[in-house]
Amino acid sequence: MKKFKKLVAILGLATMTMAAVGCNSTEAKPSEGAATEQKTQEDKDKENAEAEKIIVAKVNDQTISLAELNTELVYLEQIMMMQFGPEFKQNEEAMTYYKEQQKLILDYLVESKLVVQQADENGISITDEEINEQIEQIKAANGLTTDEAFTTALSQQGMTPESYKEFVKESLIIAQTMEQVTKDAAVNEDEAKTYYEENIAKYTTAAGANMAHILVATEDEAKSIKKEYEEGKTFEELAAQYGTDGTKDQGGALGFIPYNSTQYDADFLAGAKDLKEGEVSGPVKTQFGYHLIKTTGLTDEVVAPFEEAKTSAEQAVLQEKQYKLFEAYINSVREKAEIEIFEDKLN
Repeated sequence: MKKFKKLVAILGLATMTMAAVGCNSTEAKPSEGAATEQKTQEDKDKENAEAEKIIVAKVNDQTISLAELNTELVYLEQIMMMQFGPEFKQNEEAMTYYKEQQKLILDYLVESKLVVQQADENGISITDEEINEQIEQIKAANGLTTDEAFTTALSQQGMTPESYKEFVKESLIIAQTMEQVTKDAAVNEDEAKTYYEENIAKYTTAAGANMAHILVATEDEAKSIKKEYEEGKTFEELAAQYGTDGTKDQGGALGFIPYNSTQYDADFLAGAKDLKEGEVSGPVKTQFGYHLIKTTGLTDEVVAPFEEAKTSAEQAVLQEKQYKLFEAYINSVREKAEIEIFEDKLN
């Protein structure tokens, strides 16, 4: 199902693709490394030209080149580098995941081609005006105020303004196909209520409190600070004076924390759970040191009634129905298509 959700969200992907590189687009500046940078770009252009010649899939009478696939892989590779480092292709675990995603993305490209090939049959026609309007919205959303900035951002993705225009055209065709195929999807109240009951955790706010703390190295320090608090100093003053972590400048504030949070130390939460409104704990030992904890705004677990959650539940059910209808449509088109995948051509 994940594959179809990606196809459904193609317009969002178009924007995200630009967002992924828009913030990295910088004005060209003369420097000692300019020649090296130019050589690097020339190497990229050469590699892309070679990749254009390599066919990784055939979809009826159209082909998908390795260059097209590589363009779609840019965002995945950025994430892989953030998670595993720039040498992620030397990491066996990383490459196992990468290869799995590469095949899914190629399959997504195949199915995108299939949908676009059916545009005439479905009576869908996209005008240049619609394409240009979408591109202008994407440029504005990513702060790409000049043609140069836009072209630079695209080149970082291995794309040109012309190829991106074609990409947006295909995106609009897919979006309109989705709308056409799913126009009869509807949800009744019983379906929404069943979803609500089966997913009650989504509509439940866990018990918790606004918490603040003062973290120090020893129990004796914590006891001494607690004594100063009892003698009249405010918790915020003491946090600023004695706190040893980044919260000291905010009076030790940590914000609202559910008692069942998995993001905080279990001993810390156990020390906070039984505190009353505005109460400050004694020293609570965790792996980080000793904490004095203050809780305010205590709340019990709250389950949103169905009437409050109804719209959200209806939307969730509707979305699942739309995905299934679109999936069925894709499968029907795919069954009649001639598709070849050349896995030996993948990087």
